[in-house]
Amino acid sequence: MDDKQTEKAEALAQGFLRGKVSRRTLFRQAAGLSGLAIMSTSLGAVLAACSNSDDNGGSTGTTGSSATGSSSFTSRVEIPTTDDMIDTAKYKKDPPWTIGYADASLSNSARVFIWQFTQWAVSEYPQIGDVVRTDANDSPDKQTSDIQDLIARGVDGIIVAATSTDALNPVIESAMSQNIPIIIQERDVTTDQFVTWVNIKTREIGTGQASGAADILGGKGKVVLLEGFAGNGAAEEARKGHEEVLATFPDIEILATEYSSWSREDGKSIMENWLQAFPQIDAVIADSGIQQQGAYEAADAAGRLQEIKAWTGDELQGWLREVVDKKIPGVMVNRALQFGAFAVDALANILAGNPVPHIWFDPVAVVPPEKLPEYVAPNTAGSDEWWDWWDLPKEWLPK
Repeated sequence: MDDKQTEKAEALAQGFLRGKVSRRTLFRQAAGLSGLAIMSTSLGAVLAACSNSDDNGGSTGTTGSSATGSSSFTSRVEIPTTDDMIDTAKYKKDPPWTIGYADASLSNSARVFIWQFTQWAVSEYPQIGDVVRTDANDSPDKQTSDIQDLIARGVDGIIVAATSTDALNPVIESAMSQNIPIIIQERDVTTDQFVTWVNIKTREIGTGQASGAADILGGKGKVVLLEGFAGNGAAEEARKGHEEVLATFPDIEILATEYSSWSREDGKSIMENWLQAFPQIDAVIADSGIQQQGAYEAADAAGRLQEIKAWTGDELQGWLREVVDKKIPGVMVNRALQFGAFAVDALANILAGNPVPHIWFDPVAVVPPEKLPEYVAPNTAGSDEWWDWWDLPKEWLPK
């Protein structure tokens, strides 16, 4: 019997009993577990009880009556309570709801996974009749036009995965002035005219990576910073985290900082240039495994892997597998992408008239090296491009 499956079964059962896992999610995720794992836990009893009960139940959490009065609204997850809760009574609407999703792009595999999380959460709310997704192709001008179009179409609320920290402020503020609630999904904006911002603490990605690399180096060495997408909120916050930590180590020199546009090819070409320019590189600090794969490939081709004592990244499976298989000295963070689903949870609760936090953060953590093998996905077709796969039901994994 697989211990990890047993642990997951126990967590599912406890999550349901504590009101953090919906009935639909319970059945879906249990379907992916072995019979032995289910029978060895309390999950079997929970499933049996659910099967014998009224099937009108749903997930637990913040609950309020739907505007139609014919059925109750139940949140898929428990909504966090903070010191800055927003009264959403003015946004309450009769279902079915049409929601807009102003996506930045699907230009990297993380964005693809975030869209999968978003669709999964939408499927958990019978009150959501339709989701209209637009694709900005990473262009702030295109995304501004996309949001204007969603407003014109009369959507009930809009989730925005921003392409820029400030270029979208006017159109976001315009939507809010028209009583269309805006949810910011992950990527920072500089306006505060939104209802909820759902994110991970992206600066902690940077501080965790830089702290781990500095420890490996013993507080001394020459490093390069291979950042994500210039001007993007998530990338800029990670960069600030890198710089904030490294500034406390006077014997660590930052040789260069460049943006890779979260591209493996760009990561490789930038690293090739650095290898030509710098005779010594002790660590390559990158906010993501996307570009780090290319940088590692360049160092390998140049025969300089031995001198580089620390690499960083996240749980992109292609990079994580290399770190585990080749025993690369990697500082890896869990960049949880559940905020894709949480943004939908926030908007659904807003349209149901339930209070929501103005800021909703999901934690970031450095994964201990000995735990990294537990995060490696089954080696199936396409899984090198998977992220946070353990939090997404199997049927929603990209094909």
